[in-house]
Amino acid sequence: MNYTKHRKNIVSFRFLYFALGLCLILMAALANSPAPARAALKSLEPAYDGRVDRGDCTWIGGYALDENTPTVPINVDIYDGPYLLATIPANQFRRDLFDAGMDPYHGFLFSIPSSVKNGKIHTIYVRFGGTAIDVPDSPRFIACKASLFPTATPVTTASGQGATWEQGVEFSSSMDGIIKQVKFYRAAEESPGGHVANIWNASTGARLASAEFLSETTEPGWQSTTVNLPITAGVRYRVTYNIKTVVAKTFNVFNNGPITKGPLTGWLSYYGTPAGQFPTSASTSNLFADVVFNAPR
Repeated sequence: MNYTKHRKNIVSFRFLYFALGLCLILMAALANSPAPARAALKSLEPAYDGRVDRGDCTWIGGYALDENTPTVPINVDIYDGPYLLATIPANQFRRDLFDAGMDPYHGFLFSIPSSVKNGKIHTIYVRFGGTAIDVPDSPRFIACKASLFPTATPVTTASGQGATWEQGVEFSSSMDGIIKQVKFYRAAEESPGGHVANIWNASTGARLASAEFLSETTEPGWQSTTVNLPITAGVRYRVTYNIKTVVAKTFNVFNNGPITKGPLTGWLSYYGTPAGQFPTSASTSNLFADVVFNAPR
C-alpha cells in the first residue's frame, strides 16, 4: 500500500500550522511594541501642503504636495463651481520651493479655457486630487471679457444738430479689475475716424484714461480701442466717446433702474457738448458706450 500522498498532506499541514503560529507571535509582539512599530502597520494619511498664488483670466497656478511623500508629485483638480475642468499633475519647477530647500517639482499652471471667458463671475476651486480638500487660497473669483451690452444693437439714431457731443454710460464693478478696452457703436451716418474714448471718475469728473479709436471699421457697428485701466470695486466711472454728427441710441433702456451683467452695473447714460468734456446731463437711453473688463487685475 502506498502512503506517499498521505505523508505529503501531513507535512503540508504542519508547515501551515507553523506559519500561522509565527504570524500570531509577530502580531502579538507588534501589539505590545512601542508606538512607532505599531504605526508601521498603518498607511500614513496624506499631509497636504500648497497654495494657489495666481488666479486671473490667463492662468490658475500654485503648488501642491503631500509632505509624507515629498519627492512624489500629486494631482490637483480644477473646478469651475461644481464642474470639473481638469485634473493636472503638480509637477512643474518652482524657484520658491527650491530656494526653501524643498523638492521644487510641485508647481501647477492651468490655462483658463474659453468657456470661462464669458463675462460672468466664476468661482474657481483648486483641490488636492481626488479629494474635497481645497488647496489653501482657493477658491479664486474671476470674470473675463465682461461687458454691459455685448450683443446689443441700437434701435434708432439722433442728430448732433451741428454740434459735437461727448456721451456714454456710468458704470461700476463689484470686483477690482482692469478695463482692457472701450467700445462704442458707430451709427451708419457717423463717418469713421476721429473718435476718442474717455474714462472719467463719475464723482469728481477727473479724466482717468483716453485713447483714440485707431482701427475703426468702414462698416458701422461696434468699434474698440485698448486702454488697460485698473479700476476699484464700488467706484462709479463714466465711459464716453465723441460724436461728430449722428449718435446711435436706444430709448428707455434704464427706465427700470440699473442694468447688471456679471460684475458690471450700468447706472445711466450721460451726454454733454462740446466733445472732450466731462458729460453731466443724464439720460435713460442707452448711448452705446461699453467696456471689456477682466477681474482680477
